[in-house]
Amino acid sequence: MTVRAVSRSGLYCDAECGSLPHPGDVTFPNGAAAEAAGYRACLRCRPRLCGGALHLDNAPSPVGAALNLIKEGFLHRQPEERLAVRVGCSRQHLRRLMIRHVGASPTQIARYRQAHFARQLINETSLDVHTVARAVGLTDQHQLDQLTINTWGQPISDLRAGRASLTPTGSIELLVRYIQPYSFRQLLRHLTPRATPGIEEVTDGSYRRITNQGGNARILEVRDAHDGQHLRVQVHSSSYDNLIDDMERLRTLFATDEDPGPAVAHLSDDRLVGQLVAQQPWLRVPRCWDPFEASVRIIVGQQISVAAATTIAGRIAHTLGQRVPNGASLDRIFPSAGDLAEADLNGLGFTHQRKTTLRHFGGAVADGSLDLRMSGTIEEVALRWCALPGIGPWTAQMAAMRILQHNDAMPSSDLGIRRSASRLDGNPISSQELDDRGARWRPFRSWAAQHLWDSSHLIGGTA
Repeated sequence: MTVRAVSRSGLYCDAECGSLPHPGDVTFPNGAAAEAAGYRACLRCRPRLCGGALHLDNAPSPVGAALNLIKEGFLHRQPEERLAVRVGCSRQHLRRLMIRHVGASPTQIARYRQAHFARQLINETSLDVHTVARAVGLTDQHQLDQLTINTWGQPISDLRAGRASLTPTGSIELLVRYIQPYSFRQLLRHLTPRATPGIEEVTDGSYRRITNQGGNARILEVRDAHDGQHLRVQVHSSSYDNLIDDMERLRTLFATDEDPGPAVAHLSDDRLVGQLVAQQPWLRVPRCWDPFEASVRIIVGQQISVAAATTIAGRIAHTLGQRVPNGASLDRIFPSAGDLAEADLNGLGFTHQRKTTLRHFGGAVADGSLDLRMSGTIEEVALRWCALPGIGPWTAQMAAMRILQHNDAMPSSDLGIRRSASRLDGNPISSQELDDRGARWRPFRSWAAQHLWDSSHLIGGTA
């Protein structure tokens, strides 16, 4: 989402805000780029509206990988040099790539995220300033004041509109703005049969998930705010440290920052999927909360039903995952890659081949030979994944779609997709035929695939 800036005032804001005294005479691809150029954010726009998501077009894989790691809080703990090493280039080269494709350096992007989330916490909660600083990945109020002075010209306390601050002992509520049109119901419909018991659940129109931050259990509950603009998130926790990273994972899972408009425009006239797109122009491609957890779920789901995969994922969580004794139904943390690689997988419902695949996969992630944050072209992703034993094209395409957020993945061998396509066409469609037809859907094959998966509730199927 582009932002407009007024060179005379040195301010920028979203085009929908309307608060700037003069029409913007400079545009930037996002708020981070505007701030990197020396502009200050408008104080009237809702937090995170200025700039929106950091969209990339044809950027090299180090850029996408760096953004994924920044969103996970990598630069809270490590310098830019370590980020560059992680994505396979020098610091100078990574900065050049990021400025060229995003408009800001890695550190500027990280500080942009922290400043705007801090402002949201100040505006929407009664958290004290020290807690807000730790929630955005900083250590103290001094660091946070420096950040907000650079962004808005004011210390953080001046941004709170006369409300007292305190450290709550129960929960806080935050609003998450989404790009319209949007259907929370569609995301819940996708997540309901796939929720891993003990880790996540969908009940009474809400999604709930447990996570762990520094040994402190945290439960996030997501509902529709019913205002046509936001999701409402309730955070139950005794500590709000690094909450920014959990909120980013949530935004990724629910695809709140993804614009369906380009996919709708490209697919709406297609003979096979055009009608589906017209019926659900709000549809999103659900992504994932955690790359490793989602990867294991995809591998477990090879050639079995969604229900069976959910059952087995629950067994993994309960048998191998860390237990969080909290007296609630959500009391498990998914095992790490290293734990899975060394685990006894007998009795969990796996074939010998699947156990071998999971151990090799866990080992490859644990030792870094497979980096789940490294993106690239669909072909590059497939090559990396399919080099592992037991990983085929379907798994690689699903990983590209769900984990690496590719818009052009196509798991054409998926039985559910082919069943839906065959019903719509009136004739059986093979994987090869679906690949051939899918050539017209590029570069939005992930969106077309999701429409086909989601069509079962529209046309009475079971895909």
